[in-house]
Amino acid sequence: MTTTKQPAADLTLAELASVVAEILGTGSDGVPNGRVRQIPDARTIRWYQTLGIVDRPAAFRGRVALYGRRHVLQLASVKRLQAGGLPLAEIQRGLAGRTDTELARATGRSVKAVDDLIRETVVARSAAEHVRLHQLLARPATGDVDGRRTSFWKPRAVDQAVECVAESPAPDAPALQSATLGGSLALLWNGPPLTAADRATLDALAGPLVAFLSSLAAKPAAEQAPRAASPIPRPEEGARP
Repeated sequence: MTTTKQPAADLTLAELASVVAEILGTGSDGVPNGRVRQIPDARTIRWYQTLGIVDRPAAFRGRVALYGRRHVLQLASVKRLQAGGLPLAEIQRGLAGRTDTELARATGRSVKAVDDLIRETVVARSAAEHVRLHQLLARPATGDVDGRRTSFWKPRAVDQAVECVAESPAPDAPALQSATLGGSLALLWNGPPLTAADRATLDALAGPLVAFLSSLAAKPAAEQAPRAASPIPRPEEGARP
């Protein structure tokens, strides 16, 4: 007996419910109990997993749970048997240990037909993702998206101000000037050189300062150094401080 190679477990939870709905078909018999959903939703699938009727996810892609053929057949079989009026506890006992071929027979589909449906769903999703990616890559850097003006890079106000400052020509810096005041003292400034009148005014104003500094330089080092504080004598051993 030849067996169909099982496709990889690539169905998301929403795609799993969609494939099961496709297998059951719109013309399937309804469930007599109105409290039972004919098409399983995500909440129902998780509940079946908690009960052990449906296997846990086969794999994960990040946080996304992935499902495969076995999950599809289990869910479709449960809903078919529920449509026949069987209670869930009896369905759970009856499906325990069943092979994929036996489960497919309960759904009215072959294993190959179920695998083809799974592949078609995965291929359709991959094609949609490819189109979406192509649209994003083909979108211009600046365009109208959903009525809003967008751009790949929008400079901030600070960036624009820095750019304007960088582009504006810098003014010529004033030349550095110097003038001796006497001895080793000198005055530095940025600006135009001194005129004769400016030089006379500078000498008159700086004269007292130059004389004071010169007198300090002429004093012996011993007179300039502050007198060291006398050390406090330590009390003799046994004496009161």
